[in-house]
Amino acid sequence: MNPFREAYLRAAGAVAFIAVMDSEKEGESIGSAFHIGDGIFITARHVIEKLTIIEIATTKSVHLSEEAGGRVFPPQRFEIIDGPYFESSGLDVAVFRVDLGSVPLPAIKVSEHTDFSLGENDLMLRDVLIIGYPPIPFTIAPNQVATLGQINSVVRVLNTPTLHFIASAMARGGFSGGVALDQSGVVLGLVTQSLLKDEKTAPELGFMSILSIEPAVELAAEKFGFGTHVGSPCRYSDTLFGANFSKPSDRPLSSFIYDATIMVYDDDRDVFVEINCYDELLRAEVVEAFSEVTPLHGCQLEDGSVLFTPLNNPPAAVLISAAEAASALLIARGFRMLPAERSRWQLKWGS
Repeated sequence: MNPFREAYLRAAGAVAFIAVMDSEKEGESIGSAFHIGDGIFITARHVIEKLTIIEIATTKSVHLSEEAGGRVFPPQRFEIIDGPYFESSGLDVAVFRVDLGSVPLPAIKVSEHTDFSLGENDLMLRDVLIIGYPPIPFTIAPNQVATLGQINSVVRVLNTPTLHFIASAMARGGFSGGVALDQSGVVLGLVTQSLLKDEKTAPELGFMSILSIEPAVELAAEKFGFGTHVGSPCRYSDTLFGANFSKPSDRPLSSFIYDATIMVYDDDRDVFVEINCYDELLRAEVVEAFSEVTPLHGCQLEDGSVLFTPLNNPPAAVLISAAEAASALLIARGFRMLPAERSRWQLKWGS
């Protein structure tokens, strides 16, 4: 069987439509959302913000495996019991929780990637499956639509470090909030507003904008304790802190060119710190800012780089505070923080 068809059959029952009413425009519209577990749904902010939610429902039956009893559950309507919550920086992301009752709704697995860990070519030309609810004229009920696209570019846009994936799929209304899966059925991102300038529609509508799933996972972890691993209310990562920085005045030719990086690695066995900067004097100041919170010992490697180890085995919270202090120095010098990650699970368990 085609792997994307298999991925679709597993995910179809977990994708819902959201019907909303705009009281100002006196019109009804539709968007999409998808279930990641424990009744938690992800959607795009603009689908529901400042609008009246009329209905949230799935349209595909859920077929349990023979091991689980082989029963078939019809599509369901759901009521929000917590949320919706919106991402604090204004990203086009929202999460909410519904009452599942006794419905065994499938959960779609989310990717473990972070924007900090993604290289500029990691997802290029990757095929993706997109599922949502763009309206189909003359039909009598909302209909789920699945389409294949290809990631043609990975970009950063103004005012946010979060990555967007530009995919070769038609950006039709109603797909917003829908899910973008790889061929294994794992969520890479969600469909968001098209990247239009001055509300112009052509020629940008030949592509679809997909927001990296990372901020949605972080928001679900913050509001609902969602975790990608059992017992961990967040995603698992050995990178305790990681951040890349650019100097806007340098006018880089690529948004993946970084002028400085701070990374703290901790896998419960080894702890080390990487601090890289094109300006050696500035790097020394960054190291000093980190060391003022918790001291570092530098070790020269064969390739000429320096690997730092923190003294006295400080806890995760102290290491992150030190990394934040070092980051603040770079920002004060005019650098812009690009992708960044912090290991919520290591802070939770106090490692």
